[in-house]
Amino acid sequence: MPYPSPILTELNLLFENRSPRKLQASTVPKSIAATRPERACESPAASPASSTSTLALEDEEIQSIFLSDKYLTLGEVKPQSPPTTPKEELNPLATPFVPTFRAQSLARAAVSPPRVTKPPVQPQAVHPVWFDAFTRGACTSATPEHHSLATSVVTSRRWPIEAMAELAQHFCWRGGEKITEESAGIAPFAFMVYRQFFDIYGDGVAQSFIWHLRECVVGAFKACWDPDSSSAITYYNAPSFNYVASAIAQATFIGQLFNCDLIPGPHTATCIVSLLESLNSYEHLEALRAIISTAGPSFWHGPGTPGKGNVAIHKFVATLLEAVAPLSGNMSVLGRSLKPNDMHDIIAEVETMVTGWVYDPVRKMFEIDVRAEAQWPKLTSLAARQRK
Repeated sequence: MPYPSPILTELNLLFENRSPRKLQASTVPKSIAATRPERACESPAASPASSTSTLALEDEEIQSIFLSDKYLTLGEVKPQSPPTTPKEELNPLATPFVPTFRAQSLARAAVSPPRVTKPPVQPQAVHPVWFDAFTRGACTSATPEHHSLATSVVTSRRWPIEAMAELAQHFCWRGGEKITEESAGIAPFAFMVYRQFFDIYGDGVAQSFIWHLRECVVGAFKACWDPDSSSAITYYNAPSFNYVASAIAQATFIGQLFNCDLIPGPHTATCIVSLLESLNSYEHLEALRAIISTAGPSFWHGPGTPGKGNVAIHKFVATLLEAVAPLSGNMSVLGRSLKPNDMHDIIAEVETMVTGWVYDPVRKMFEIDVRAEAQWPKLTSLAARQRK
């Protein structure tokens, strides 16, 4: 009988129905290992499809199925695994196992702890040689003491630009402190220092002091009140009470410096315009009242120009009333609870004070302008006192 072609044998293996068939007891070997032939001893004439043992040996999955109990006939026993030792019962009284981290702790111990160092000691501020005399002069309003203390300040050293700027900055800081009876003398003391600079070092050094003082004070004022400043007092940039109090004190200081001829009129006017442009709270009105009241009538009526300041006063009043028109009765950047008439009262106070400085060149005195009095009949208390 001719041998089957190797190709046909492969095809038979490929299309063989792999479903296991139930075996007869006479054909199933008692042990798979005992009947396992080697592939080299297989007869080439035998068909792979007719050899169950070949299928089982060819496919481990088929072998596992054949070893299943449902494919075993009577009289056959499924090979048993060797007996195993039963597990010991858990001891309920045994000490629970707690894992330790000895290796990790040893690893941490191997790393040296960071070195403990003392915090760096901040160097103490060294006050300039003139600081003590300046402090005493800035805290007193006694004019006789101003002269000697100002002399001590000016003669304490030479005055390069850096030292002059530092002195001017200290005057600016003092001007922004809370106003008391003693601190009212800060502007007269600044004037006395200027005079000592002029008498001892000449006009050049004295003008340098005035320039630095003006730059510091006006710059600090605009930083607080100019609407274009990033640190301006606004509702969006909520200030503290101390910051507002210092800004109002700075406004008073500017008016005092103007009266002492240490800040000229144009710079004072710049500060007033900054307040009018940003006027939106009771605190802005307080600063406006402070700078105008301390500058006095001489701000409006310069020497040699009597009567011309009346036009500036009328323009200021009109601008003020236009600026405060949209304000409500309770507007405070500090969130203060104002009384119903607080806003009206401070506006009336500023207006009455300024209109009382209208100058009559014929009579050479200040009096209330008739047109202003007729336009604002509610603000006539000061007018009555002026007519008397």
